[in-house]
Amino acid sequence: MLLRTVLAGSPQQPAPETRVVGEVTRFFRGDRTLVNGFVRVPHRMLSGVTLGLGGFAAYRVELRVTDEHGTTLARDSWTRRVPSGATETPGAESVEPFTFAVAPGSYTVQIAVQDSGSGRRETVDLPVTGFGVRPGASDLLLAYGIRHASAADTATGGEELRKGDLLIASAPDLALTPDRSLLWYYCEVYRDSAATVPWLVRVIGAEGRTLVTTPSTRSNVSAGGGRIAASIDLSGLPPGTYALALAIGAGSDTVTRVGMFRMTGFETERRIAAATSGEASPPPDVFSDASEARLDSLFAPLVYIAEQNELPVYAGLTVQGKLRFLREFWRRRDPSPATPANETEVAFYERIKEAERRWREGGGGASVPGWRTDRGRVLIRYGEPDDVRREPQSGPDRPWEAWKYTRERNLRFVFLDFTRLGNYSLVYSNDRLERTPQDWSRLLSPDALREISSF
Repeated sequence: MLLRTVLAGSPQQPAPETRVVGEVTRFFRGDRTLVNGFVRVPHRMLSGVTLGLGGFAAYRVELRVTDEHGTTLARDSWTRRVPSGATETPGAESVEPFTFAVAPGSYTVQIAVQDSGSGRRETVDLPVTGFGVRPGASDLLLAYGIRHASAADTATGGEELRKGDLLIASAPDLALTPDRSLLWYYCEVYRDSAATVPWLVRVIGAEGRTLVTTPSTRSNVSAGGGRIAASIDLSGLPPGTYALALAIGAGSDTVTRVGMFRMTGFETERRIAAATSGEASPPPDVFSDASEARLDSLFAPLVYIAEQNELPVYAGLTVQGKLRFLREFWRRRDPSPATPANETEVAFYERIKEAERRWREGGGGASVPGWRTDRGRVLIRYGEPDDVRREPQSGPDRPWEAWKYTRERNLRFVFLDFTRLGNYSLVYSNDRLERTPQDWSRLLSPDALREISSF
């Protein structure tokens, strides 16, 4: 219910480029709550000043912390400059960090950002509650990146926050893109005694449906507390607002912390790049008008070439999410992004068609697509073999084929037709990706084995 409520109250569209956004994250520090916050200043809200060939835009940030009676407890302000060209760049922004500590109670963080040129002023009020007792965990901090740092290392830019030996790059209204789809998260765990604590992460869609669940992980937490810092690759998620839920502990002791993030589309990135460079928008690709069934059929053979853990997210996606997943999958494998066609993608699906033409087995509902056959799998992975030896049924032997690749790799494959109906199965290969019977030589006569060895 918590996740559904959070998602229902979150914006479904990306925040406007001219809106100031702020967020805070709380950490328990004994009788005080440490509050780390960020405010995002979009440069589109600023007016630049031209000086000769250059220029700048400037803004002032005012921060005030008040208690529930309206009494001001802390106040700060500062001014920043940015190049004037940034005011016309889509997505350009600055991130301003702030930190303060409060006793148990209710507070308001009032943030005002004023454009020095026009006088335009944007304000944000953020409610904060200081912990009255030690919680099971801190708030969840989502981030673009987390890196280890030495004692002498310092944070770079406003987006980085230091936590012990970690530097965390975060921002309010955090948004991922197909080019930056790795979501990091940081949470502190508080315990009286040392323990091994299980935890897992779920990614929740706008309708409250779980799209991704990570395997349960166990972390050692010392007396007083520990931390969880990890990442999850969310390639393929369609644009929209999501929740990342971190569940710490087991049974009635489980503590759940939720953070919100957005995913923006690859097409949006491309159009922004095109708009700033004067190029035309990219043409539609082969996935544009595909039905969900067609997208699924284009996805299925990717199991032969995908990296480990790259594909599980697909099953939980919407139709648009599946389309974007496929585009992103092939974009990462494009050997020449500057050309209209993705040569690797074209070659892959041409091999699918060829495997279907040559080796589709059976008929009706019991048919096996050519790409699912053993010969189809090898063809899709490696292309046409450099040499082939085919032997029809001869004497005691069933029909067999031997393939070898010699130009770019030294690979050999032997297929045997157990059915004598043209349905060949792989019985031997030196390819580490394949599993074949250890006693495969018993399946062929000595004459056939000599011919294969000399091939």
